[in-house]
Amino acid sequence: MFDLMKRAFSADALLPRRALLAPSAGLALAASSSALAAPPDSFTPPRGRLESRVLPFADKSEKLKAEMRLYRELSDEADVLLWYTFTVFIVAEGYKAQAFVRYEGIEFSHHKKIGENLYWAHGHNASYPRDLATGAFVSSVINPVTKMMVEVPPTILTEDPGMLYSPEGKRPLNRKDGTFTPRYSFIRIEDDLVKCEEIRVPPDGWPQPFVETSHNWTAKALFDDPKVRRLPMGTSGGYVYPFPRWLGMGDIKGHMFGIWSGRKLDGVHQLPAEYFDRTQREHPDLLKVDLKAFEKPA
Repeated sequence: MFDLMKRAFSADALLPRRALLAPSAGLALAASSSALAAPPDSFTPPRGRLESRVLPFADKSEKLKAEMRLYRELSDEADVLLWYTFTVFIVAEGYKAQAFVRYEGIEFSHHKKIGENLYWAHGHNASYPRDLATGAFVSSVINPVTKMMVEVPPTILTEDPGMLYSPEGKRPLNRKDGTFTPRYSFIRIEDDLVKCEEIRVPPDGWPQPFVETSHNWTAKALFDDPKVRRLPMGTSGGYVYPFPRWLGMGDIKGHMFGIWSGRKLDGVHQLPAEYFDRTQREHPDLLKVDLKAFEKPA
């Protein structure tokens, strides 16, 4: 769930990737879906012509069910945990675009079914900066454009307003007019994978420029099994957003570009040890989803 960008800028934080729906201490996958789709280097090359076709759906409700299975879990209530790493680039007018810093983080959320084909999701993000070359955690990095050392804070996003998902799209709970933003979500079959390509439309009032796109996949054999209601998922994508103030770009014009990859996990017990240990030490409350947000009406 990448619906915390507005706070990220007001707090001078750098938002990690998105979006996505996935938007817990996580529920275990069914045995038939415990393994993520094979990584690219282990794919079996097609012996003949590559199969690539759009997956048809009877209606918007059926498509929403498919998206819930892939991004989250097709159940009345569940925790969902995404883990990701991403690289951030500075794209400044008149300067060479340059990689700036890496991040490692999670998007941890919970959803509840509150009506027919209507789901309410709420969660948080927590990401820590890493050195581009060594991968070690860092707190300051030289801005390659200004040549100045800048403090790079962790991204701790905990003020999610909540999001409603329906066949008509999605709606932040802080949107007063009650309308849903249509989602571009294109699901297709690619040989032994099912892939969902999504372009995210940000809520009104988000800082501009902003655009986000993602590719998310699972094994077709699992997707074709209706008993698997929580599909394993790999994800990758990119997004564009304005310079955060702490970057110290002054009057230089431009924007940031981030590119991520990651996967859906069964729960926090699967997080990499170094990331888990730091979060447990500094932000232990973020290793679970705060359910108090669901105590008030949606």
